Amino acid sequence: MLHHSFFSETQEELMGQEKKSTSDIDEKLATIQLSFDIEYAKWLSRNQSGSFSKHGNLSTDGDSSPTRNSSSISKKVRPKANRVETSSELPDHHIHGFVNEKLFLKNFLLKQKESEEFKSLAIVGKYGVGKTTLCQDVFNDEKVKQVYILRIWVSMYSKETKEDEDPKIDVVKKILRSLGIEDEMFEHIKTEAEEEKSINDEAGEPEEETVKEKELSRLLYALHLNLIGKKYLIVLDDVWEDNEWNQRLDDKKNQQDKSHLSCGFPKGFGGRVIMTSRDERLAKEIVGEEENLQHLFPRSDAESVLEIYKDAVKAELKIEVNPRYPGRFKQELMDKSCGIPLAARMLARIEPVKVDETGDMERKKSF
Repeated sequence: MLHHSFFSETQEELMGQEKKSTSDIDEKLATIQLSFDIEYAKWLSRNQSGSFSKHGNLSTDGDSSPTRNSSSISKKVRPKANRVETSSELPDHHIHGFVNEKLFLKNFLLKQKESEEFKSLAIVGKYGVGKTTLCQDVFNDEKVKQVYILRIWVSMYSKETKEDEDPKIDVVKKILRSLGIEDEMFEHIKTEAEEEKSINDEAGEPEEETVKEKELSRLLYALHLNLIGKKYLIVLDDVWEDNEWNQRLDDKKNQQDKSHLSCGFPKGFGGRVIMTSRDERLAKEIVGEEENLQHLFPRSDAESVLEIYKDAVKAELKIEVNPRYPGRFKQELMDKSCGIPLAARMLARIEPVKVDETGDMERKKSF
């Protein structure tokens, strides 16, 4: 049983954040994104480069995601396009906040380190709130490394994914590649599935199971064999509906269905799976009970949002932010960013602020 005791001190703050209109926050973030799109295009034309960070994608204190088309953000349509491949590497900037959230995740991974029960957890929150960064922070924690020698980070999106590839098959292959399985083995498994299906059809014994289902079941069996007996930690970052990864991972009722995703994860060796998603409904389908969900809200701490903004301005423009009226400035920053770390970093690029020698505030745009 997971307990959310670490959040008791901040319950009132979180409830206050929940009362904010989701559509209002999305609209503000969309406005920031649109402004950033324009500035980013100008930057690209000047520098002939599409990268702001050493990892080849925009570095953020929120989700490690690039700027998205603001027109795709609405009440009804989620921005399916413009996803980015993430990695387990820590971001190249300081991480602010997430104190209670990190304690909760470490408790999930370490408190019951002697337990052999399989557990899964979903981190749910809106775009830019910091789900990926939080996972990267915990994934690289020294105590976590000591307990989970086998740690695997899976970006659910990849530019290299083939259009005709089954989404579930693609993800299982990613995990197996992290375990050292080469593509030659995948080709062998696929060929075996095709041949078995062909032989059965020719023998007049047609099966309901498709070639892809046969291939998936074999891949899951291979995954099970490679994980069995090991205390593993797997992070599935940025799970979407189109990944078709919507089967409960601790399902015991469907163990006879060899193509069910739960078959790939051995249950008696203390394995842990953490997933991140913006879709709470989908997350519940995967991890089950409400107690297995951790909601990540926008920052309610104005100081940490200011530090995120200041770090971004310093990294981008090599200047210090020291506003004459810090209280008013922090409040305005919170109003514009809605406490979303990614929005604060975007604002640092499109509306940087510093104090000149005379004490007057200089702005690229009015803030």
